[in-house]
Amino acid sequence: MRFKSSSSDGSEVINISSMIDVMFILIIFFLVTTTFKEEEVDQLVKLPTDKRNQSLTQSTGSLIKINIRENGAYLVMGTQMTEEQLNTWMEGEIKRKPELKVLIRCDKESKHLHLANVMSICIHVGVPQANIAVRTAT
Repeated sequence: MRFKSSSSDGSEVINISSMIDVMFILIIFFLVTTTFKEEEVDQLVKLPTDKRNQSLTQSTGSLIKINIRENGAYLVMGTQMTEEQLNTWMEGEIKRKPELKVLIRCDKESKHLHLANVMSICIHVGVPQANIAVRTAT
């Protein structure tokens, strides 16, 4: 009697479940170890809405965000500052990074005076580009 061996038929099945496990572990590893750029957003600042859906916040490079709350408080990187402190700090930053850009996030209920003061400080210290953040209408 002749018996056919199972290895001679040429259709072997490769078990890839171990490879799939390793791939999932690698994906999880890369997701966990990836550092995401944290965006500094002051939740107490309610931005005004731009009806034309144009984003003014598209800036690249060195960017500093100055938040102006409804009560007129100036916040830079989570630190509250007065106008004089902001002026001194901005002078130091512009000396270190002359290409510095500023994004001003002003609360819609804040007085125009506070925004004008920050814009004046930016012009005085020589900031090449200062933008005002708005929320685009959906």
